Amino acid sequence: MRRFRFKLDKILELRRYAEQEWELKLAEVTGRVVAAEEEITEWARRRHETGRFHAGAGTVDMFLMRSREDYVTRIDQRVLELQYQLVALEAERSKVRDGYVEASKKRKALSRLEERQAEEYYRDALREEGRTLDEIGGSQLIRSRMETEEIDV
Repeated sequence: MRRFRFKLDKILELRRYAEQEWELKLAEVTGRVVAAEEEITEWARRRHETGRFHAGAGTVDMFLMRSREDYVTRIDQRVLELQYQLVALEAERSKVRDGYVEASKKRKALSRLEERQAEEYYRDALREEGRTLDEIGGSQLIRSRMETEEIDV
C-alpha cells in the first residue's frame, strides 16, 4: 500500500512555523509580564520592611527619617510606573495572544483537512485491496474448477 501524501504539506509546514513564532512571541511577552509582577512584589516587600522601622526613644535623626520617607515615596513611584508598564504589557500580550489564536486556528483547520484526507485515502486503499483479494480469490476458484473439470473429462 502506498503511503498517503498530503498535497498541501508545505503550506501546513509554514502554518506550523507561523504558529510556533507566535507562541514564542507570546512566551516572551508573558515573561516580561511575570518579571514586572515579580518586581512589583519585591518593591512591596521593601516598602513593608521600611515601614516596620520606627524611631526609638531619645534623639531622633531627622535626616534619617526624611530619607526613609523619600525612599518610601520613591518605592511608591516605582510601583506606579510598573503598574502602568504592566497594563501596557497586558495589552501587548492580548494582541499577541490573538495573533497566536488566529495562527493556531489556521494550522488546525489544515491539520483537520489532512487527517480527513488521510482517513479517506486509507479507507479507499483498504477497499481497493479487498477488491483485489476478492478478484484473486475468484480467479483461483475458477482455475481450480477448470482443473477439476479437466480431470473429470
